[in-house]
Amino acid sequence: MPDQTSQKIPESIVKRIDEYDRNLDKWSYYDLLYIPRNADKTAIKKGYYKIVQLMHPDRYGLDLEEEYKKKLERIFNEINVAYNALMDDSEKARYDQALYYAEDHNQPLKVSNDVIVAKAQYTRGINAMRGNEILQAIEFFRSAADLDPDNPEYHAKLAFALAKHKNPRVRREAIDPCKKAISMQNENPNYHALMGFIFQELSDPAEAKVHYKRALSWDPQHQRARQEIQNINAQEMENKKQGSLAYKILSKLIPSKKDKKTESRSMSNRNSHPRKPPEKQR
Repeated sequence: MPDQTSQKIPESIVKRIDEYDRNLDKWSYYDLLYIPRNADKTAIKKGYYKIVQLMHPDRYGLDLEEEYKKKLERIFNEINVAYNALMDDSEKARYDQALYYAEDHNQPLKVSNDVIVAKAQYTRGINAMRGNEILQAIEFFRSAADLDPDNPEYHAKLAFALAKHKNPRVRREAIDPCKKAISMQNENPNYHALMGFIFQELSDPAEAKVHYKRALSWDPQHQRARQEIQNINAQEMENKKQGSLAYKILSKLIPSKKDKKTESRSMSNRNSHPRKPPEKQR
């Protein structure tokens, strides 16, 4: 338990506190604990206890001036956040991913919220889709949607990736995240067009057309929706033609009921008037 009697903070510690306070929103979790990024749990714990002994708010007594008391409380809280995150394997993995993303995009290294991590996962999903790595893309987009569920674009991209899967059962799973994106941003025609695409991938052009029309209700000039409706209409006309042609061919090959009745009567007449046997020559 830290000593509650008033103590004067050594000059070297004052400089350390001021340094922490200036960089608290810039440093990574590893910087806060003064440990390398490849530190194992033993090194993380050792670094934490070494720093916390210096930065505990109660270390310098109750009479500590208010300015430094607030600084120490803030530093102490951030150190604990860093320690807890790095000691949890899953949290550490997510944090490391976000940290690498921040460095690659020249963003601050202090990445501690799920929104930034979700953005990193989303970007990885986009890159996976470009490489036609559908399974990986699905996992990245699912992670982004879980981390930042209020972003409709993450749900939409997850739906798109699921719709591109080879397995029809997996493709059907795309409906729910697309519905979620639409419920969050109903006026976005792209999400309605995406639902149309999903039903096309599920071989349901009639339902796809319904959603493409909804996209057009929000944006009459939506190019994708207009084009796909034209394609569906053209396919329907072609199916009708093919169906009509097949019917004509089958009608020639397979006698109708009327033809069968006529043939039956003809056979009956022939049977009722048998031919006379030819006379023998004398």
